[in-house]
Amino acid sequence: MEDVIIVGAGPAGNNAALLLTQNGYKVTVIDFRYDIGNKPCTGIVGKECASKFPIPPDHIYREAQTATFIAPNGSELHIDTGTPQAYIIDRAKYVASFAQNAQYAGASYKLGERVRKVSVEGDTVQVTTDSQTYTSKSVILASGFGSPVVRNIGLGGVSDYVSGIQIQVKVGNLENLRVYLGEQNAPGFFSWAVPTRPEEALVGLMTRKHSKEHLQSFLESLQNQNIVKNVIGQPVTWGIPLRPLKQTYSERILVIGDAAGQVKPTTGGGIYYALMASSIAAKVLSAALHKDDLSAKSLSPYERQWKQLLSAELESGYSARRLYEYLNDRQINSIMKHAKTKRFTDQIIYSEDLAFDWHSNLIMKMINYPGIHNVLRLINPIFSKLANQTDIKTVQQ
Repeated sequence: MEDVIIVGAGPAGNNAALLLTQNGYKVTVIDFRYDIGNKPCTGIVGKECASKFPIPPDHIYREAQTATFIAPNGSELHIDTGTPQAYIIDRAKYVASFAQNAQYAGASYKLGERVRKVSVEGDTVQVTTDSQTYTSKSVILASGFGSPVVRNIGLGGVSDYVSGIQIQVKVGNLENLRVYLGEQNAPGFFSWAVPTRPEEALVGLMTRKHSKEHLQSFLESLQNQNIVKNVIGQPVTWGIPLRPLKQTYSERILVIGDAAGQVKPTTGGGIYYALMASSIAAKVLSAALHKDDLSAKSLSPYERQWKQLLSAELESGYSARRLYEYLNDRQINSIMKHAKTKRFTDQIIYSEDLAFDWHSNLIMKMINYPGIHNVLRLINPIFSKLANQTDIKTVQQ
């Protein structure tokens, strides 16, 4: 019998497997994919993540210290921080490196098996796949956004989410990340062009509906500007949680990563938050296994600790996300006009507390900035009401 079965070989699942195996526990990871880490993702991680969870140099496409934001009227805000703030990486290789280290430490991987059911049976957990049933003392669900297994064990689902869509393209001279704002490309969200390998980039967007139509329109716009030469392959779509689960633990079970909604609502990025939360999960579960107490009460410190770390960011980010969705193009253009002033860039963009993975300080500074505050105040009553809601109706694509 295993000590731990981990469902899902993404960054959260692989990191938990590595840490638990290093602590001497018998761990098996199950994933329906054969190609570990091959999940749609833009693959941008901040320098703090790279410091705490080092990235092999050959997994880095390029450093990112510059970015250009394009308003609906075409005006541009170019930011150059002078030093790398993030890294554009080969996500699949980076995630697979955690799995390789976990396997070197002794973890077992069962690939190509989809988990259909997880059930607590007395002092064990039964994990049933398409082909067989495994028995374990405990289970970590790192099965990604929308996993029916999480809902089936009684922990429900995230209350709000959005769709991401992305395609690989051939480009000309695209040296830095470009972010496009406005209703035409991604209503309520944003679209992007992220350079990766030489003359290649990832082009995509976030939206609540009609993602394929919006992507096609965005691609045509970039082609007309001679930024995109041609597309490579087919577009891929995925779900991005905007809210965390209300509860991420139960008897013998923990939920981590995208499955738990541990994702930045502002950008949809989840790698760093998943790695941090999975580290907490591994620590709490190790202690519970050591004292042979896998009750819900014994595992509850996991939720308390990850929320102490991330809740303020998730709440602030979600409030900002809902506020931004109510802006029209005229208001976005006005905010961009203020953002391009030297006073704004000196006070906010180039402030010492600006961080790629921690947005709450930036959000508060922007909302309280005089010119931007005047633009936002007319919709603040609506925003305040929405920000206090915890159960936004799930929006279907």
